[in-house]
Amino acid sequence: MSMYVDLLSNALDDWTGELSDDDLVDHVLTCRSKMLSAVPRRGESTYSALAAEIAYDRALIKLCVAHDIDVVPQDFVFPSEERDRLEHALATAGVDLNEIARKRRL
Repeated sequence: MSMYVDLLSNALDDWTGELSDDDLVDHVLTCRSKMLSAVPRRGESTYSALAAEIAYDRALIKLCVAHDIDVVPQDFVFPSEERDRLEHALATAGVDLNEIARKRRL
């Protein structure tokens, strides 16, 4: 198992509480925004960027589970590929994160 998968699995184990679908979508979009803006600058630690990726992937997994999309942490050996697959599966299920984020910016 990769270190990333291990970190993600532990983060999932630490998830407490349940969110409504709308609150979960809000949480996913917040985590996604933080992940996309967490690019470390030269000389900065990459830990905050890694934490942002883990937070987003954990929220994304929870949203997929809520929409009956098959997902397991072990599929995150290549995180960006699995994120793309899950975001596409969510869009197919009617939860297009790109579209929702775009509408919220307007």
